Amino acid sequence: MSKSWARTRDAATVSRRIAIAIAVPTALLAACGGSTQSSASKSVTVRAGVNDPSDPNVAALAFLPQEITVAAGFTVNWSFKGPEPHTVTFVPKGQQPPSPDSPDATAPKPPSGPYDGTSLVSSGIMPTGPKAGAFSLSFAKPGTYGYVCAIHPGMAGTVNVVASGAGTESREQIVARAKQEQAKWLAEGEAAKQALVSKAPESKKNKDGTTTWFVSMGASTPHAAVLAFAPSPVQAKPGDSVVFVNDSAVPHTATFPGKQTVPANPESAEAKQATGKSPLTLNSTDLFNSGWLPPNAPPGAAPPERVRSFTFIMPTAGQYVFVCLLHSPSGMAGTIKVG
Repeated sequence: MSKSWARTRDAATVSRRIAIAIAVPTALLAACGGSTQSSASKSVTVRAGVNDPSDPNVAALAFLPQEITVAAGFTVNWSFKGPEPHTVTFVPKGQQPPSPDSPDATAPKPPSGPYDGTSLVSSGIMPTGPKAGAFSLSFAKPGTYGYVCAIHPGMAGTVNVVASGAGTESREQIVARAKQEQAKWLAEGEAAKQALVSKAPESKKNKDGTTTWFVSMGASTPHAAVLAFAPSPVQAKPGDSVVFVNDSAVPHTATFPGKQTVPANPESAEAKQATGKSPLTLNSTDLFNSGWLPPNAPPGAAPPERVRSFTFIMPTAGQYVFVCLLHSPSGMAGTIKVG
């Protein structure tokens, strides 16, 4: 897998079931008023991403809220509800975030104490099971601490730590701003999905009389990902080809299960690698997989389209269901109808 795109991909692992609201423990809502935080419970909560409650195909790739100000001695809790996975990764100043393929990105790197900005600290990819995950970090010293999601480029946050009582935000203010940002970023993603699914199907006639159809694999905005294929269904005829093209900022697969079981772990070699060289001729029984197709990122240095594409040939009439192994929990699936 190309490290040039692996460092920039916007999704790299399997998602979980959708969480509908920003989950803030009841205890955290009992915050003091004004511009200072209570000393009775020295913690606040930030949401790591969210899927649209009305459409799981749309995911906000953002920390909610993106920036907070807390007093020295406070603990920040990050809540991971899924289904899209994320990391909370603090990298020392002057260093680059780890590659999503490296243990530094995928495995937890817990802190040895209050964070001071001099070491790599990471939640690892979460949630890692059917239950929501959480990650906590305390800050003893004033300063500005930036962090990122190691698997979603552009997903970044900031924790401003100030002396106690020096212009900190109340929990109500943090929760309200998180909800405002969530609504804004999800609206951005909803508009992008509408643009994606509204596009006219793209095709070209071949000299042998067959047709080549093109399927877009998702779409991206600065703060959201559209996890859907378009068009779906594709109306094809025997002998036609269907080309899957990834122009989004996250990796995807085009996987036809047939009568087989798809790989349970999208990080496995079976999931990452294609089952053969493109183009592959489908049948209704076997599993066919494009492998991970890299994203159209970073701007100006993305892999060429031929690397981000994979072609399947439709042999006979029938219905062929396909999924993205990375984003099937967000409903990223489609159908090719051949007749």
